[in-house]
Amino acid sequence: MPTNYDIRLIFVFSLILLVMIKTGLDKLDEILGGGLKNGTITDIFGASGTGKTQLALQIMLQSLSENNKILYQDTTGGFRPERLIEMTTQQADSNFLDKISVARVTNVTEQQNSLEQITQSDFSLIVIDNVTDLFSFEYPKEEQILQKTTQFSKYMKRLSQIALETKIPILLTNMIRKIDDIEQENMDSIISLYTHVKIKLAKTQSYYTGHVLLNPLKKNQFSYIITKQGLAEIT
Repeated sequence: MPTNYDIRLIFVFSLILLVMIKTGLDKLDEILGGGLKNGTITDIFGASGTGKTQLALQIMLQSLSENNKILYQDTTGGFRPERLIEMTTQQADSNFLDKISVARVTNVTEQQNSLEQITQSDFSLIVIDNVTDLFSFEYPKEEQILQKTTQFSKYMKRLSQIALETKIPILLTNMIRKIDDIEQENMDSIISLYTHVKIKLAKTQSYYTGHVLLNPLKKNQFSYIITKQGLAEIT
C-alpha cells in the first residue's frame, strides 16, 4: 500500500511530466493544449520567410525564462544570437545566452552523431534548424534517393527514441519544396511518421497563417505577423 510519501512523489512526478514550454502565441498554445509537451517532436515547416526560425527562437526564449538549458543544432549557419537579444522584450539575465549550447553541424555524419549528445545532457529543449537541409545537400541526385531516404529514416527513428527516453521536447524546422507546382514539405513521408505535432506556416496577402495538424480530420489555424519581437498574433 503506498505511503503518503509515495503519493507525494507520484504527484510531483506527474507535475514534471505535465511541464510544457509555451510558444508565446496564446492561440497556438491553446491549440497545443498548453504548449510543447515533454518527450514529443514538433515540426515547424513552411516556405522561406514565413517565420519558422523566428518561432523556434521565440519558443527558446520562453524556455529560457524558466532558467532551462537549450541545445540548438544549426545545420545552415544561420543562427544569430543578436536576433534573440532583439526579441527579448523584458529585462533579461545578461548571461541568458550562456544557457544555449549552439552546435554548428556541417554534414550528415555530424548530424547523425550529434544525437548521442542529447542523451548525455541536462537540456530542457532541443532545437534542430533545419532538419533536412544537409540530407538534401549531400544526396541531391535522383539515383541517391534510396540512400538519402534510408539515412534520414534511421536518423528520425533514433531521434524519436531519444525523445521518449529523455522526455525532452524536440523542435524541428523544415523547408518546403515544389513538385509540379505543388508545395510539399521536404521528406514529409518520413518526418510525418516520427513527429507528434506539425505546424505549417504560410504567407497570405497581408499576414501569415499557421495550421496545426494534430490529426488528419482536424486543422487548427492561427494568424500572425512577424515583428521585431518575433511572431505576434492577429486577433
